[in-house]
Amino acid sequence: MVCVIKRIVYFDYGGSHTSVTAACIHAGKLNANKLPSGDDLMAMPYLDKTTPEDFGKIKLIGKDKQGNSVYSLGTKSSHLGNILDDIADLHGVSDQYLFLCTSPYVNNVLRVGGWLSRSVSLPFLGRPLVVSGLRKAYPALCSFVETASLKEGVSQQ
Repeated sequence: MVCVIKRIVYFDYGGSHTSVTAACIHAGKLNANKLPSGDDLMAMPYLDKTTPEDFGKIKLIGKDKQGNSVYSLGTKSSHLGNILDDIADLHGVSDQYLFLCTSPYVNNVLRVGGWLSRSVSLPFLGRPLVVSGLRKAYPALCSFVETASLKEGVSQQ
């Protein structure tokens, strides 16, 4: 019997780029079979828009075909998966959450672009690099979303 997941949370360090992109792929806001344009990427909710106050806040991106809620989260750490799983387990809701780390999909172009845009407050320099880095990472993010969805018995759009 497959456990039905109710909440899927994609997380990474900043919560601005790979986690948002993966969540948008999962929720059907981005086509997994087509490389998005820069405009498509910049139109995603929360992309490259987080502030220090946003860290630790789980943001709803949408729902998948099965009605599961899909979220993104910036954690200021990419090593919190076990802690998030343990907290859900302590509260007896571990079967209702799936936490997925997207940090391995952050490439150097994306890292520099995100730093320029979010940390140094130079989005006019950082965003073109963010777009380039996300487009480079996009096929791998799509595979990750598909694999995670199939492995855990949740469906992407």
